[in-house]
Amino acid sequence: MEWVKMNLHALRIFTQVAKFGSVTRAAESLLISQPAVTAQLRKLEQELGMKLITSSGRSIQLTEAGELLANHSKRLFALEAEIETKMADYSTGKRGSLRICSTQLPASTVLPRWIVKFKQKYPLVDVQVYKGNTDWTFERLLDYSVDVAFVYSEQKGEGVKSHTLLDDELIFIVPSEHRLAGKEVTLEELMNEPFILREKGSATRRSVINLCEAVNLEMPKSFIQMEGLRESIEAVKTGYGAALVSALAVDNDLYNGKLGRVFVKNLFIKHPIRLCTRSDEEYLTTTTNFISLIKDELANT
Repeated sequence: MEWVKMNLHALRIFTQVAKFGSVTRAAESLLISQPAVTAQLRKLEQELGMKLITSSGRSIQLTEAGELLANHSKRLFALEAEIETKMADYSTGKRGSLRICSTQLPASTVLPRWIVKFKQKYPLVDVQVYKGNTDWTFERLLDYSVDVAFVYSEQKGEGVKSHTLLDDELIFIVPSEHRLAGKEVTLEELMNEPFILREKGSATRRSVINLCEAVNLEMPKSFIQMEGLRESIEAVKTGYGAALVSALAVDNDLYNGKLGRVFVKNLFIKHPIRLCTRSDEEYLTTTTNFISLIKDELANT
């Protein structure tokens, strides 16, 4: 069997003629002349080697082959319209995917609110969120596993562009009934207490190490290494030692008396929540829309 390469322009005209049952109305809908419509119909019939339309007075009738072709061409151009709509949606960010990686603090505080607002505005975008420590988060961003990352760290990864969204403070916490709760002490005094330390790769663990190294202090001799911000806070609540955590993460617990804060003389540790993307890379439209939403949210708070 010899395959015929169909003229899609002629097929589109035929589809309109079949839809209206009239050459005149088809010509009007396509904004072309009736002779042009008739010429394209004849050309299509010649290409296919079969009669598609018969005249009956002023109206036209489809042959059996014409009926079959009209049914298929209607589906074809409906699919074309659907593709155009979906591609336009991807272009504007109404469809697509958004892959986010975050460290513990942003993931458990500010990020859920932003994601919900984004999803309400762009319901057809598939949003995926992954959580890990700072080193792991940068790795996921740089190996293209995610589109955007949120970190609670001053650390700047190579090949990463960052923007500070919020400034938080790192503070020392102890159980509410601890003898140091609410008091001001030296860093050396505090380091004599048992500690909850985060896992390797965590920005807060690195902060404890940097504080000790800056004044030639040894790390706490007694400590529990615990993975996860919430887990570390819960361990302190149960009565074990001290921990360095985000003020944002424990505001309610401090206010409700579930935790106590220890003040260290001459020490204030500002810590940013930062949005990170890959350097020198054009954002996907979904990423651009998400970043714009966050900036608008912050500007209005």
